[in-house]
Order: sequence, then C-alpha cells, then structure tokens
Amino acid sequence: MNIKPAAPKLNVYIKTHKENEPIRPVINNTQAPAYKIAKYMNKKMHHLINLPNNYNAKNSYEIAEELNKIKSNENSRIITLDIKDLYVNLPLNGIMEATKYWLGKNNNSKDVMEQLLNIIKTVIQQNYFQYKGTFYQPVKRIAMGSPLPGTIAEIYLQYVEETYIKQWWDTNEIMYYKKYVDDVLIIYNNQKIKDHIIEENINKIDRNLEFK
Repeated sequence: MNIKPAAPKLNVYIKTHKENEPIRPVINNTQAPAYKIAKYMNKKMHHLINLPNNYNAKNSYEIAEELNKIKSNENSRIITLDIKDLYVNLPLNGIMEATKYWLGKNNNSKDVMEQLLNIIKTVIQQNYFQYKGTFYQPVKRIAMGSPLPGTIAEIYLQYVEETYIKQWWDTNEIMYYKKYVDDVLIIYNNQKIKDHIIEENINKIDRNLEFK
C-alpha cells in the first residue's frame, strides 16, 4: 500500500491523429491506495497466466513477413477493424471469466485462482478519480493509467479469440487474423464471406466491445 495515498487525478490528452481530435482520458493512479497492489498483481499475473498470443502481432515487420507467405488469389480481401474505447468497455464479469479460464489452462491451484480473482476484482472496483476537487466514479470499470488495463485487456481479448475467432479458421472464410493492441487485420475469402458479415459477426460476440 502507498504510505501517503491520494485520490487518482484525471488527465486528458487529445488524439491528434484521429478525425475531430477526440480526447483520451488517462487517470494518474501512482498515488492511489491500490496502485502498488495493482503493480504487483500485474507482474504476478504474467507468471501465472501464460497467454498463447496466437493472434498477437509483435510489430509491423512480423506482419509483413507473414503476409509475404500467404497464398492469396483473386478472392482475397482485406479488412481492418479498430476496437472503440477498449479499456473503458471491458466488462467486469467477462474479465473474471477470462482470467479464471486462463488460470485453469495453466494448472493453477484452486486457492491461487480464488485469491487472484478476489484481488483483481477489488483493484478494478477501486476505479475513481478527482477533477477540480470533485470525486467521480466512472460507470465503466477500467481506466487507462493503472498498471493492470493492458494485461487485463489481453487476457480478455485472447479469451474472446480462443472462444469465437478460432472457429472461423475451420470454415476457411478467414485466411489471416492478427491483432495489435486494439487494431485488427483480417484477410478473408470474398467468395465465402463478405466484409459487412465479418463486421456484423464480430460485433455480436460481446455487446461491450465495438469493432469499427
């Protein structure tokens, strides 16, 4: 715990690279009561949960090398998707379910799983901030600025991919799927599926996540 805790503060950054320059709210959690616990848990989770990263891209060079090996034809098409406001839309129940799933896949004991899930839930629920002397608690659970969101997002998104996206490979509708944080690149067979169907299907997976 922090020796001299203080309420997290809201900072706002402008997304100059996007149309109409929307803002990105970031919470400074470094003095928050649960910050050190969150930081410790973030490291601990990497040891206890060995995510497969089957669909994650390390960098653009890796994608370029993989794309060079794909046997494309006149029916091959590309679609790119962006997950809108990923962190603030991560569902608490989904996070708990996904974390439990990966902990079980890595053969962690029941006691370890129960303790970790309880701590994660407690840390996530401590999501509040102050702005100009007034305290707020966001309706959605995860805010950028804590050590946990990046790890939690991967835990949840890879669970979604393992559960739903993986099924598309068996149909041969999708030839390639790769994700970098909240950006997705898909190569598909235009004879078997259309881009609007892909967008419709992927947006049906979780009402909390919006792919655009």
